[in-house]
Amino acid sequence: MLTIAVFAAACSFPDSGGRGPVTYDPRPLSAALVTSAADTIRLQEREESAVAACMVRRGLRYLPQRAVTSERAVTTNPYGLLREEQARQDGYGAVGEIISGIGNRAPAATHHSGGWTKALEGTHEEKLTLPTGMVLTYRPDGCAYQGREEAYGRGWNRLENELEGWQALVMDRVEMNGLYANALSAWSACMRESGYSYADLQAPRQELAHRIEATGGQGKALRALGRKELRIAADDYACERKARLHEAVYEAQRDIEHTVLNAAARADIRRYQKFKRTALARGTGSVTSSAPF
Repeated sequence: MLTIAVFAAACSFPDSGGRGPVTYDPRPLSAALVTSAADTIRLQEREESAVAACMVRRGLRYLPQRAVTSERAVTTNPYGLLREEQARQDGYGAVGEIISGIGNRAPAATHHSGGWTKALEGTHEEKLTLPTGMVLTYRPDGCAYQGREEAYGRGWNRLENELEGWQALVMDRVEMNGLYANALSAWSACMRESGYSYADLQAPRQELAHRIEATGGQGKALRALGRKELRIAADDYACERKARLHEAVYEAQRDIEHTVLNAAARADIRRYQKFKRTALARGTGSVTSSAPF
């Protein structure tokens, strides 16, 4: 489920005190929607506990789901940009996710009565229009909704969806920006020189997904594919640096956020972060940082 005003907060800077240039790692909304893996677990546990309590008040039993996340989920750049250490050690995380088993941890199927499902999911529908124009339907009378409101604060569900809408809008605008388009074209040309035919940053991941499926889960084939993934990622990262793609995304995002994020949106970002800090502080005696960078 998880997933301000200073736009450089989620990025590195070109001068690292004599140690050479540091790669930008731009995240929309100054990484407001980024939560560390440890904090994600804690927040999920709070949500599940609150949902269970809501169900108990309705005379029903709800077994809290085990909180699961990974460092990959936190460190993966939403635009698909790579970091040098990530490219060298984990590639895109595609094969590593399969080998570690994280990608296969589906909860066991359970069957419940219609009344139980209605209590959890709700029955009264309302709609929310996001900044992108997408319309979401939600049920505020369900324990899934009300439990999250209890865990974070009244208005959390709508606020989180609105911020996810702002993030999607910013990313869409970045990917239509001329700076980004030119840098992406240069990256694609660089990759062709290295023997790859990729039009966008998601293409290597899509190709790997198909190749993983073709291995049939065989360990030896997966390990061989993992080595190939690391080679592709290393070439990818080198071409991203050559094309100055990280800088292009950072600059385009900075300009777009300055244009599209009005005072109300920035106030919502601050309110969202306050909700999250408060939820983390409840019952812990301390507050940890939301952003892991």
